[in-house]
Amino acid sequence: MKRRTYFVSFLLVLVLAGCNLPSIPGLPGGIPGNPQLPNLDQLRDLGLPDLGNIPNLPQLGDLPILNVGENAIVYAGPTERRIAVGERVPGTDIVLTAVTDAGAEFQFGGQRALRALGDSLDFDGNWPGVAGITYNLRLRVYLVGKDSVRAAGVHRLLVENIAAQEQNVTPQGTVLKIPYASSANAGERLKGTSLGYVGNAERGAQFSGLPANDFPYRKVGDSLLWRGFLRPDIPIEYNIRVVFYNDTSAQVAGIATLQLP
Repeated sequence: MKRRTYFVSFLLVLVLAGCNLPSIPGLPGGIPGNPQLPNLDQLRDLGLPDLGNIPNLPQLGDLPILNVGENAIVYAGPTERRIAVGERVPGTDIVLTAVTDAGAEFQFGGQRALRALGDSLDFDGNWPGVAGITYNLRLRVYLVGKDSVRAAGVHRLLVENIAAQEQNVTPQGTVLKIPYASSANAGERLKGTSLGYVGNAERGAQFSGLPANDFPYRKVGDSLLWRGFLRPDIPIEYNIRVVFYNDTSAQVAGIATLQLP
């Protein structure tokens, strides 16, 4: 379990570093058995602008401690968004109501909150309109325009009662793009998908759970696209790549795109 924990931490650091967030903590020394990872462009494919010159952006360590059940999954990583006047930040009770000479006026749960450059937009609670999803958000305002605000930071999504089923669906409407990293021993599934790791074969890492007649083998750096339902009410798409495999386990990383209310 220690190896998997280090691996996920390493990938999150890699994602954040790829988005040029400042003050990224270094890797823990001597990660046991950590493979040399390829240059995974998809880990940076979150549509984020260059945030390297923005001071004091929140880090994943600023999010509250989380207990994750066996039948739950967590996604976490950097985020940035443009918030227009009248718009609610998805998954929260934060609404931008006006931009004045005094600053940006928000409603936090119905209460007025004036925000200036560098101020926080934080949320911890249930994603509205759907059960069993907890959302944590830590943003800092870095631009106040005439009719909109831009803010950047980190976010995390906990989804309970997962029951992944492969199906040809495409998330649409309100979607959340967020990093995903997982590993599986031979005979196990990658969490949040129906993809299973069969083992190390002559033609590469062999996966089960792909559509019928799909080539099941992948080498390091090869892509895997999986679409389906994380649970019956949440369409999801994984655009991931194999980052390591051997006779006993495989590791993947990339982007998950979820459709939420």
